[in-house]
Amino acid sequence: MKKSIFLMLFAALTMSMNAQDETIRYFFSPEGQGEGDGSSWENAAAGEYLGSTLADAEPGTEFYLMEGNYAPDINTNRWSIPQGILLKGGYPATMTGTDVKYAYAKGGQSVFSADLDGDGKGDNTDYAFVYIGAGDPTEKSEAYYKDWQKTEIWGITFRDGMRLNSKYWGNMVFVQAAQVDFHFCRFLNNDSQTNDDANGSNGAIEIWGSAVRCFDCIFRDNITAKGSGAAFQVRARQSNSSAHGPEDNAVAYFERCEFRNNIAYSTLTSEPGNEKWGTYGGNCSVADNGGTVYLVNCLIADAKCWYRGVGIRVGGNNSAYFINNTFYNNPCRQRSNRGSNNGSAVSAGTDSKNYFAGNIMVEYAANDDFTPSDAVVFIQTAGTAVYSAGYNVLGTVMNNSTVENSGFAATDKVPTSLETVNTIEKVFGTNAIANQGGVSDVIAPLADAAPIDIAAVKATVNTWPIDEMAKVMDLDKDQRGYTRAATSVAGSYDPNGIAPDDEEEGPKDALETVSAHAFQTGVYSLLGQYLGNDVTVLPAGIYICNGQKIVKQ
Repeated sequence: MKKSIFLMLFAALTMSMNAQDETIRYFFSPEGQGEGDGSSWENAAAGEYLGSTLADAEPGTEFYLMEGNYAPDINTNRWSIPQGILLKGGYPATMTGTDVKYAYAKGGQSVFSADLDGDGKGDNTDYAFVYIGAGDPTEKSEAYYKDWQKTEIWGITFRDGMRLNSKYWGNMVFVQAAQVDFHFCRFLNNDSQTNDDANGSNGAIEIWGSAVRCFDCIFRDNITAKGSGAAFQVRARQSNSSAHGPEDNAVAYFERCEFRNNIAYSTLTSEPGNEKWGTYGGNCSVADNGGTVYLVNCLIADAKCWYRGVGIRVGGNNSAYFINNTFYNNPCRQRSNRGSNNGSAVSAGTDSKNYFAGNIMVEYAANDDFTPSDAVVFIQTAGTAVYSAGYNVLGTVMNNSTVENSGFAATDKVPTSLETVNTIEKVFGTNAIANQGGVSDVIAPLADAAPIDIAAVKATVNTWPIDEMAKVMDLDKDQRGYTRAATSVAGSYDPNGIAPDDEEEGPKDALETVSAHAFQTGVYSLLGQYLGNDVTVLPAGIYICNGQKIVKQ
């Protein structure tokens, strides 16, 4: 019998209705607490009721979850999240009453794992583990995303999805004809194949004709078989990749997100270094005629695929906006072929429109064997357009565009010869990816390699045709949400950024005076260079530790 606290506990749950707007609020913990009626944190309903209650929820219903693990609907072993609801997870066990105020930048996570039997593999072999949309997840919806209210999801980890068939339904989250905002969520270890068999192209988020925005999210260790975006894939309504009307297009927006080790594999082997990588779009992909994608203040690192857009493949007739991102170490396996099938950071397809501002897109070390066809940025055809607000630091570029006024700006650092290629060594020195006080990991460029005029970038970006839902972008902040310094640097991380005020702890940028202390978590220069664990052996100056600026006297 279907378990639902709508049916079992309706009378008690009315106590959690907001007195002013009559919003119904449900409180959950993994095991339940007190009366278990979901009316408050002390009486949180048990997690076993969450799946069915969520699936039945009306628009406007709010769900609040303590951190911990949650199982899906017992009838389907999957999650169905309706349109127009609010789902916020990660709350600590110290919450009381009906208080829902929470600082997510420091928060925990509520976990939706598809590994239901604990054997280390996802158990959703036929369908996406989480469906957000209109109608049956196995059918192509006739709806448009503008027909529905927006769903908001905060503080949820979606992990261990395992899809084995070749349909574009996603291996973890499938969003169809919906409007969804994700905040402080994590998408981890989602797969679309077994260790030996290639079984289709599915992203951790599969987006069909939807408006999806991700803020402060992390995508790590996701795999797609064959190709087409391990972290996310964007497709038009009903998965249509042929020409159609603009109302069918999807819009996908990502701000202050981290993408790490998202890989397109054809077949995994037991021999390290001999893996057969998948075709294109290792990290993310926008299918032909799929829509528009925005990457703002994001890190895209350690992705892998065979060719065409390891960081991102932008298919034909789409639009893509790249603003203040860092693309780092995203190798194409097909470099030895010396063909034009490349673009280790960005591969921009036929007749697509691509907007660049303040990015760092370099991939290789200085001693690598460069040829002009090893393009970090690959502009595929004469009809592919490039528009730049300047201050991009680029590795090798192959720009085949002949579109009028299409190309990179005077302030962009575009190599003119193999000797002037911007490499990892030149731009990052010995810096490594690490946490520098924000939600996600970052890597610091050398300041003199990537200076940027934020005001000039903003002035040009404001002239671009930006979708209404993307006008939330905050170019005064870096990936951590820190305010950029007056003299900033390109990429997603400003080493001199100023941390936001914290209501509980006071300003994070306040200087702490120290005379001697051993910092076991590491000490860094203001440029993000690792200086060891002990500040006492360093000269007087200002350093960064645990995301705080400190003064050594």
